Amino acid sequence: MDRLPSNMRTDMRRFLDQFSGENVLFVPNAGNAGDCLIFASTLSAMSRSSVNFEIADDGADFKNRTVFLGGGGNLVGIYPDTCQTIEACRSEAARIVLLPHTIRGNDELIASLDGRFTIWCRERRSFEHVRKLNPDLDCHIGHDMAFHCDVEEFLSDLECNEIGTLLLNDGLKRRGTSLERLAELSVVRFMRTDREARSSRIATDLDVSLAFGSVADVETSTLTAWCFLKTISVAKRVITDRLHVAIACALLGTTCELLDNSYSKNREVYAHSLHRFDGISFKRSAGARIADQPPRKKSLFAKTANRAHRLARDFLRRGAMP
Repeated sequence: MDRLPSNMRTDMRRFLDQFSGENVLFVPNAGNAGDCLIFASTLSAMSRSSVNFEIADDGADFKNRTVFLGGGGNLVGIYPDTCQTIEACRSEAARIVLLPHTIRGNDELIASLDGRFTIWCRERRSFEHVRKLNPDLDCHIGHDMAFHCDVEEFLSDLECNEIGTLLLNDGLKRRGTSLERLAELSVVRFMRTDREARSSRIATDLDVSLAFGSVADVETSTLTAWCFLKTISVAKRVITDRLHVAIACALLGTTCELLDNSYSKNREVYAHSLHRFDGISFKRSAGARIADQPPRKKSLFAKTANRAHRLARDFLRRGAMP
C-alpha cells in the first residue's frame, strides 16, 4: 500500500518530465546510508520521467551539459561538498539543477547564482533564505527525494535480497546487533553519533546510517539503501534524530518520534513534509526515555525578570489580604 500523500511527488515529477529523453549528468550527494536512499530514490524518479542519466565521476566533463546535483543537507556550513561541486561545474555547464536541499549560510554563493540555476529546497526556511539572497533565482520548494522511493517494491527486489543480505548481516554484526535483536525491542533508538547530534550523551541501539557504507557507485549505494530500509522495517517503534530514518518510517508506516539535529533540518522538514504522516511526531526533547541535553542555564536577564515577577505577585497578594 502506498502511504505517501498523493501530491508529494507531483511538482518534482512535472519538473523532471521536462527532461524526458534528455541526457543529463548526475552528481550524487556524498554521505551515509540516508544519502544512499536519496540517491536510489532520485534514480527511480528520473527513470519514471524517462530522464537519461549518467553518473558523474571525478573526471566528468561539464561543458554544455545539464547537471543535476543530488539532494540532501549538504549546502550548510559544516559540509563543503555541494558548494565545491557547484564551483567546479558552474563555468561550463549549460544548466544546473540542485535537487531538494536544506540550505544554510553560503550567502555569497547563492547571491551569485545566475539564470542557468534551478534550486529546489526541501523546507520553507531554506526556501525563504534563498529567495531573500537572490530574488530572481529559479527557486522552488519541494520534498526530500527519498519520498520518491517505493519501499515495498524496493524491499522485495530479488537482486537486493540475494546480494544485500550478506552486507546487511555483516554490517549489523559489526555493530553488535542483528535484525532479530532489533525486532525484539519495544522501541528502537536509531540515534546519530556524528557531529550533527545535539548531544553526545544520547543513548542509541544503532546508528543505522553508519552501519552499511556510504554513497559510492549505483550498485553499492542501492544495496546500502536497501540494508538501511530493511533494518528500519523490523522496528516496532522508533525514536531517532536521523531525518532519513524518520522518512523511512513514514514510508513504511512505522511509528516514529523525531528529535532535532544540530542545525534544525529535522524540525523544518517535519513542519513541511513529515507532519502529513499520522505515525510521525516531532519531539523537542526526548524526556526521560533518552538522556537528552542538560537544561540550559537561565540568563541573568531571565533570572531578574522572574524575581521581579515574583515580587509583584507577592505584593498584589499582600494588598488583597484583609
